[in-house]
Amino acid sequence: MPRNKISDIVEGRILQLFRWGYSQSLIVNILKLDGIHVSQPTVSNVKQKIGRQRNSESKIKIFRKKPSQTPSIIKKVIEKIDVKEPPTQRAIAKDLHISQSTVSNIIKNSGFTLRKKQKVQKLTSSNVMKRGQRSFKLYRRLARGRYKNFITTDETWFYLDETSGRRKVCYIKKTDPDYDRMIIQQNTSRPKGFMVWGGVSSQGKTTLRFVTPGTKVNSNYYINNVLKPFLTKDVPRLFRKGKKLKWIFHQDSAPSHTAKETIKFLEQNKIHYITPQEWMPASPDAAPMDYSIWGHLKQQLNKTRIDSIEELKKKILYEWRKMSQTYIDKVLASWPRRVLKIYQARGSHIEHRL
Repeated sequence: MPRNKISDIVEGRILQLFRWGYSQSLIVNILKLDGIHVSQPTVSNVKQKIGRQRNSESKIKIFRKKPSQTPSIIKKVIEKIDVKEPPTQRAIAKDLHISQSTVSNIIKNSGFTLRKKQKVQKLTSSNVMKRGQRSFKLYRRLARGRYKNFITTDETWFYLDETSGRRKVCYIKKTDPDYDRMIIQQNTSRPKGFMVWGGVSSQGKTTLRFVTPGTKVNSNYYINNVLKPFLTKDVPRLFRKGKKLKWIFHQDSAPSHTAKETIKFLEQNKIHYITPQEWMPASPDAAPMDYSIWGHLKQQLNKTRIDSIEELKKKILYEWRKMSQTYIDKVLASWPRRVLKIYQARGSHIEHRL
């Protein structure tokens, strides 16, 4: 009795599996996993060439290649991705003559995951050493809720060309791409902007202080235009005399902050502060204003188009007032953990470890 007709592709698949040494029952199961249902007698008939006869095997179409995830292929894929500058999955697939989905599955099953690289502060060997030496002592000053006693401050630059409201991605049609929308033209002239000083604490935010463009921020300017109004206006408002919290001042290692005149001013006014010898150099990853507050503020500003310096100032003040204390508390609560991470990393970068 003639067997049921099967396609050339299925017959070729069966013959190929025979060449690889699979038994008839195993071939039935393999085909079943791929959604192809044939009986064992049909497989046997193909082996014995009973039923549809062929003049030559060249007419048989083989559509399934040798299994891709062999130990040799897996090893080659891992060797290509386990480097600092790995190629794309498409390039790996092309080089090894396997599908991109096979590459993706091997990477996933081997315990690797794709992560975006983080932009970090450049650290010298001296920076790493000092960060490692000073981080644990700083952590102890911040741990167990003691960070709530700190007012952490910093300066940053705001530029007009950073607030254009333009997104960094776009959609284009594959059949008729609009390449003009894929570029962002940069202004080659010096960008218009200004420096802003501010600070946050568990008790609230300081007033923002704008530095006039072109002004050199030395110790004299910093003392008279930032520290004095900070001590006379911000501190009494945030840490009132009735409160038991003894506040501590934090600033980074900018030249105007570590100048002799600035240190003398802080000492004369009996300000508790983190000294330049206690703070870790080149550590924006451990300064709340740097690792979160300023970035959040700039992200909010970039959602709308701003056309003038005055408009930019108004928008900064608006977004600063709108920033919730809940968000600030969350940022400050992560401060001790970040400093501890630096200690555990022996002073090295931590952004990719968070």
